[in-house]
Amino acid sequence: MNDRPSPFQPARRSLLAFMALAPVAGALAGCATSGGGSRPTAAASPTGAVDPANPFAVASDAPVEVIVFDGGYGQAYIKLPVDLYKTKHPAAKITQTATQQIQQTLQPRFVAKNPPDLVNNSGSNAIDYGSLVADKALLPLDPLLAAPSWSDPAVTVGDSLRPGVVQVGTHDGQFVVLNYSYGAYGAWYSASLFEEKGWTYPKTWDGYLDLCENMATAGIAPWTYPGQFPYYMFWWLASMIYKVGGQEVIDKINGFAADAWTDERTVTALRAFEAIPANGWVLKGSSGLSHTDAQTQFLQKKAGFVPCGSWLENEMGDSVPAGFDMSICRVPSITASDDRPFGALCAKAGEPYVVPRDAANSAGGLEFLRGMLSNEGAENFIAKAGTLSSNRNAKLPKDAKHGLVSIDDALKEAGDNVFGVTVDTRDSRLWNDIANVMGRFMKGEVKADQLAKEAQRLTDKARD
Repeated sequence: MNDRPSPFQPARRSLLAFMALAPVAGALAGCATSGGGSRPTAAASPTGAVDPANPFAVASDAPVEVIVFDGGYGQAYIKLPVDLYKTKHPAAKITQTATQQIQQTLQPRFVAKNPPDLVNNSGSNAIDYGSLVADKALLPLDPLLAAPSWSDPAVTVGDSLRPGVVQVGTHDGQFVVLNYSYGAYGAWYSASLFEEKGWTYPKTWDGYLDLCENMATAGIAPWTYPGQFPYYMFWWLASMIYKVGGQEVIDKINGFAADAWTDERTVTALRAFEAIPANGWVLKGSSGLSHTDAQTQFLQKKAGFVPCGSWLENEMGDSVPAGFDMSICRVPSITASDDRPFGALCAKAGEPYVVPRDAANSAGGLEFLRGMLSNEGAENFIAKAGTLSSNRNAKLPKDAKHGLVSIDDALKEAGDNVFGVTVDTRDSRLWNDIANVMGRFMKGEVKADQLAKEAQRLTDKARD
């Protein structure tokens, strides 16, 4: 799904300098997306009247162009926001198209100052955010936060958002990216297996280790992981670090601090997990598994825990046995002085949307986002995409799968005790380099202290 870390992106550089190297830019600059045709003419600035129902003064007849990434969430979810927009602005022509080639299709249009009004800048071919921010190509979205929400004018859009949405969309001090989906990350278990075996999910780390020993005695490996993609372990280990050290330590890791990984609170969390590989509680052969292979071992009850994000249930589809009841794990209390309570969770907004600064109808782009973030729009997204929305007030459909219900319950329990890892979006090479050391950690080749020192060395190298 789209919330996974993107492949390595080039370092920050000027968008215009980049495009100066591309002789095809001039030929493509006036082209539309894969839908064909040229950019419809629109008013350069809004001309409508400002009122609570039209906070951005959208011109009622101004056309709107929306480009959506054609990825794992599909296109079905965007049709309702189009209809919602038309209920308030029936005279507006809305052009909505999809492409997987975001950078190739739209970067020339950014250069020509002829971009769409709203862009879902997602996927492996997304335009580099460092370039967009450096060239001031994105409209700050603070007016969106202050605007009355579509569903309840007494509540602002900002107040309807889940924790961390603004933070993860802030680049160089400006909120310029609205991430529409919301996912949880960590480890998973089968609630039905636990019930069958008479196991209770523990609230303390000693209890967790006892549970792992019981699993091993029952012939079930406590853990498996995708050794081909060891970055999956990043989320669970970071969750343990957050549980012990709180946001301060996570900020150090995200900020490439000189003591991010050697901080005693970080090392304490890593030492706690070291018991898993040290006791041989990792399924044999896990180091060679892909993500779906590891997840299959989990679904076949050959392993009790597997790391993954909230896309797990949808990704495995019909492979999930009936009544498996997959549930996301909370991190047990590791020390008597943990900074965060039981229930703290790794969660982050994803699926980024931006309003280009040079869009012909940027007010329309903001208004379209406001409609997407309505309760109705967000609930439609949950039903169609099978994942949560950034709107905290959106309700799950009655037929929501067990895993999605589990995530929703976990987020309600966590409250504001959630965090996001942003190393992947800041420097995906560093993310993968540290993850490779985590893979060696899972194989028992390096210990917790060595993992901490090597992760710090890699962080220092990336920072310098």
